[in-house]
Amino acid sequence: MPGQLFDLYSVPIFSTMLPEKTHGSEIGSAKQVVKKGDVLLCKINPHLNRVWEITKDSNNIQIASSEWIVVRSEFHHPPFLKWYFNSPKFRTLLSSQVSGVGGSLTRAQPAIVKSYLVPIPPMEEQKRISSAIELWFKSLDSINLSLTN
Repeated sequence: MPGQLFDLYSVPIFSTMLPEKTHGSEIGSAKQVVKKGDVLLCKINPHLNRVWEITKDSNNIQIASSEWIVVRSEFHHPPFLKWYFNSPKFRTLLSSQVSGVGGSLTRAQPAIVKSYLVPIPPMEEQKRISSAIELWFKSLDSINLSLTN
């Protein structure tokens, strides 16, 4: 499908928080299909905190590079997973069990990550926790903006 348009979630564009629009002819390596509600956990250089929640559907097929571990769970509210994967406790665990020679060449191992225990509060509690965290970050952004003006 060389002419087909895809939404590509890749590590180089993570900072934009927007998938890259790309044609099938431009895709050079294996990709995985993802969908709204998936949470992507970057396995390359896990000391860098890169977690991406797919929050929108698309008319294009959504794909992710193989540098992402795709987490899809019917037991977790996606924003809760995103915040949990961003937590210092999880980041420490993830960074403690990597392969590679160090520095920018380290990788989290998907088989090991799949064995991690992730808390499963009731769904309503997960939603409450996620909403509270998002509210706190909005407040911090507002405070930061007022300090810079």
